Amino acid sequence: MRPIDRFTVKNAEKTSFDAGVFVMFYEPIIERDGLALYQLLRVVKKGRLSDLLNHLNFGLTDLALALDKLSAVKLLDIYDNHGEFEIACHSHLTPEQFLADGLYRQLLADKIGLAALEKLVPTADFSGQLMSKRFSDIYRVSDFAEMPKITDKGFNLATFKVTMLDKNLHFADETKDTLALYALAEKFDLDWYDLFKVAEATQNGDSTLNTANMSRWLITQNQKQPRVTDFSKAEQDLIRTAKAEKPELLLAQIKKRRFDGHPTQKEKQLLQRLARDGVTAELQNMLIIYFLEIRGYSNISDYIEEQANRWKKEGITSAVLAVKWLATFQSKQAEKALKKATPPKKTAPVGKKTPEWSDPDYKNQTSLAQQNELEKIKRQALENLNGGE
Repeated sequence: MRPIDRFTVKNAEKTSFDAGVFVMFYEPIIERDGLALYQLLRVVKKGRLSDLLNHLNFGLTDLALALDKLSAVKLLDIYDNHGEFEIACHSHLTPEQFLADGLYRQLLADKIGLAALEKLVPTADFSGQLMSKRFSDIYRVSDFAEMPKITDKGFNLATFKVTMLDKNLHFADETKDTLALYALAEKFDLDWYDLFKVAEATQNGDSTLNTANMSRWLITQNQKQPRVTDFSKAEQDLIRTAKAEKPELLLAQIKKRRFDGHPTQKEKQLLQRLARDGVTAELQNMLIIYFLEIRGYSNISDYIEEQANRWKKEGITSAVLAVKWLATFQSKQAEKALKKATPPKKTAPVGKKTPEWSDPDYKNQTSLAQQNELEKIKRQALENLNGGE
């Protein structure tokens, strides 16, 4: 966006606007900049963006953010036609419609609190006998050639919650979790059922939702992964192990086999923290293998969290990517070992044109041994996984 870009507003005269509803329900979400911009767009139908900036005393960043917020709550749509913007205004929801929408209700609760939200809910306490009729009391099915099909489009929070109760799954923080669920459903185009399967697979140990886990899992599934068939047989076995085992069991197995020991309480707490931080089970397994099998540590320490954060920054989100990272790591370690084993090259004395070691009859006596050492280091970690076989 540039201040000189032109804009045209459409449908503004066809929108309904109730200042009281807008202030009470929308302003806490879109904030004052969004409120001021929406009101101005209903009056100013065309011009340059600089006109809006001058009138509202906005910066260009403020304007873009306000437009984003208004479009996010469906108060307008904006179309970019090569520097000329068309803005379609939409009417706001009624209080009943707003509160019936699970996402908007949670957004407002997050801004003003549940106590203030409850005061906005229309009263349901009426005296007297209800005289209203049901639809089926007045209209018969035979009056219609074909009844319209009701489809459940988008994320159905009510059904999601019922299924949570059925599966004994709970919110960690209902307001924040609900907003995250709506965001994940929209970002990855999922209905409530598909999203619940992800929630169930990534839940915390105390049966609470872990939306950070859900987000990372979905990112992983939508991330281009190397093909498992591109790896060696030993590496494929490693990937299958990481995907199949529970971290606590894998840790116990390796410690028993390699050190004749058992997981400590601190190690168990470390795995619990990793799970809460959204590190999937297969990545936890790869971290355990990295520290105990490859690095040769007898215990997993606080360094495991540092390595988990390092992998997170580098986009390592699956066992497949972790194995690829480990292969690169082992190659670098092998190169370091080779450099350490290689005798330093002699330098020619000052003023001497031809160094002694440039003799054409000179032979490298360490190349074969170095190559064998390289292969040995590369294979060592994977051999350890099989008990040194």
